[in-house]
Amino acid sequence: MFRRSPRALAFWAAALAVAVVTAAVVASDLASIHRRAAGLGPVESVVVATRDLTVGMRLAARDVTLRSVHRSQLPAGAIVDRAAVRSRVVAVPVLRGGFVAQRNLAPRRRTGLDGIVPEGMRAIRVDVAGALVPRVGASVDVLASYQSSGDRAGATEVVAAGALVLGVDRREGGGTGRSGDGVTLLVDADEARSLADAQANGVLTLALVPPEDATQS
Repeated sequence: MFRRSPRALAFWAAALAVAVVTAAVVASDLASIHRRAAGLGPVESVVVATRDLTVGMRLAARDVTLRSVHRSQLPAGAIVDRAAVRSRVVAVPVLRGGFVAQRNLAPRRRTGLDGIVPEGMRAIRVDVAGALVPRVGASVDVLASYQSSGDRAGATEVVAAGALVLGVDRREGGGTGRSGDGVTLLVDADEARSLADAQANGVLTLALVPPEDATQS
């Protein structure tokens, strides 16, 4: 009868011990993963952006998709139905891959430029010549320089701080032969009055500021 050597028996015993320990570790890890998954809550589908969604953009089916995420990882107001965002206007920008929440979209009853103007705010277009042309969604300070306006002659002041850019358009300067840029800004009512006065009596310049300074949170 064939008999194994003590060395072979010791080897097999060691191999068996390693297998038992490995199985125990794997089982423990799997149990930990299951506990963690249970703690995160059930998995749900949520709407995410397939590209950067800019202010004023009207959403189409191709602009969003669905991603499976644990419920506990969802931001407040996250939208879970793609149909719910179709044709809605973007009020707060979303980066590609980001969750689309209710706060990012204007109410369904509101469309066009008025769809992204919050209650108490104003959208106003100003003309700027020879200034930087900001992108839609950027925030800017508007500076007014007064060359001959009574007590303000020679002064430069900020008439709107951290204003969100809603739109940019290029226009010809008519009989002057000069061209300028029209920039539509989101401001409060007081800033709208100051901008109108500055437009009539001074020269406007835009200064790009960090997006954290945008008027709209």
